[in-house]
Amino acid sequence: MRTTEYAAGGGLRMRVVVLLAAMAVALAGVFLVAQRSASAHDHLIPKTVLVKGDNELQAGRLVKESSWTYLDGEGGLNTDTAYYYWRFPEVDRVAAGSELRLRIFKDRQPETFVLAAYPRVSERGRPMGEKRLLSASFEPAVRDGLTVAWDAVFHVERPDRHYYLVGRGHWQDAEGSGEQQHAHWAFHAKTRSAL
Repeated sequence: MRTTEYAAGGGLRMRVVVLLAAMAVALAGVFLVAQRSASAHDHLIPKTVLVKGDNELQAGRLVKESSWTYLDGEGGLNTDTAYYYWRFPEVDRVAAGSELRLRIFKDRQPETFVLAAYPRVSERGRPMGEKRLLSASFEPAVRDGLTVAWDAVFHVERPDRHYYLVGRGHWQDAEGSGEQQHAHWAFHAKTRSAL
């Protein structure tokens, strides 16, 4: 009789353990799906930094305008459009011919990207002078096997010159609205004089 009770109790305990394990697996699955959709959630304008080698020189500043469309979670769309003052970070000095990277913290490469350099700014901080479009190639920034950002790689060739940089990136909303999203970021580098 005692053996029978133990066996019955063990069977009941086994069913409870199996049920708890199944619930844990189900909750873990829900958590992973939530995490995956949260990391793919496309509602934030990406942060940017200017990088030389392994050193982050400066954070990008949002300038001019941005427009970001995203699903609101209830089947509707929100579009956040903002207009910004022109302002550039304090200058970082680099050698002429340096390779720089404009790192965009987004796991998807921009569909279009333009990087312009201006030689000076007005008293109000607006870029002035002849705009030069810089040629940039894209490389993924990978951590633990996952793309965490994209680097627009470019060179600053002219010695003793200010580079008031403005990058503009476009992405299509990844959540399926089909809307375009874009933002502008500003950076400031100056090359040293040639020896």
